[in-house]
Amino acid sequence: MIQKLLTNSTILSLVIILSSCSLLPSKQIEVVSKPMQIDIIHPEMPRAVSLGVPRLYVVSEAVIANPCVKNEEGKRDCSLGKENDWPEGYTYLDRFLDDMKRLNNGDVVFYAYSTQDYELMATNLQELRRYIREVQEVVIYYKDVTTNEPKE
Repeated sequence: MIQKLLTNSTILSLVIILSSCSLLPSKQIEVVSKPMQIDIIHPEMPRAVSLGVPRLYVVSEAVIANPCVKNEEGKRDCSLGKENDWPEGYTYLDRFLDDMKRLNNGDVVFYAYSTQDYELMATNLQELRRYIREVQEVVIYYKDVTTNEPKE
């Protein structure tokens, strides 16, 4: 009798376990896909590059024409004297050296480029400007793509 009861309870247990919850009504699972808005924190645009403009001097050994003073009619008249007190044979190089001595407390210092080096420096600067513009375009593109703000 106990054996029969054990057998019946074992069978009943197995039926419940194997049927899992199939005796209970099942719910229909609905799968819905819809776009989600992702809030992306945009980095602040970099500060604009502020470049100063260097002053370049072109100096030659050409003699400076020492113009005469203008008369009442507006014509130059050398009998009235000269506009500047430059000595005869005073060149643009002499004037440049005098100006540099005055600006640098009597010292003359040169920083020079060859023509080819100057062209290379100008080409490099243009390449740098091009790269910065392209990076800005990429940043603006990603900002536009990821922002839901209406375009003006």
